[in-house]
Amino acid sequence: MENIASFLKTTVSILITLAIISSGLFLWGKTQPVVELANSQAAAQARELSEQQYSAFDNQLVSGSQILTAYRRYESQQGFCLYIKRPYTIAEQYREFSMKPSGKGNCRAFDYSSGKFKDGDASSYINEDDITYAGDYYISPQSRYRAKLVKDNNDRIAAIYFKAE
Repeated sequence: MENIASFLKTTVSILITLAIISSGLFLWGKTQPVVELANSQAAAQARELSEQQYSAFDNQLVSGSQILTAYRRYESQQGFCLYIKRPYTIAEQYREFSMKPSGKGNCRAFDYSSGKFKDGDASSYINEDDITYAGDYYISPQSRYRAKLVKDNNDRIAAIYFKAE
């Protein structure tokens, strides 16, 4: 009789353990879509917050002085470039150049007519002094530019393109 009671206790405890494990797996399966949705929403919000610093230049009309502000603001960002297309002569020719605020390395090659990256690198030795003092790359503080954010293949903002209006 003692063996039967021991057997029943063991069997009941195994069944209770299996019931607890089954209900846990059932609940875990039901919560997975909620967890995935929460993760995707958190990632979207984090991306939105990181891109918010560029909102002042997202298809906005800006002044030449704001280009200098952008140069100073993004100095700490490695790999970030500014592309400028501005009038160069009275004959409506344009000067196209790129600047790397961090000063390290070159900018990616850029198609100024389409506003998109090309393959290769472009030299970018233009610095803050070149755009603030009268010379070939001088940007007048009163001039007007249309700013456009440029994204790379990973859909990350990698540059700002300023085209004279």
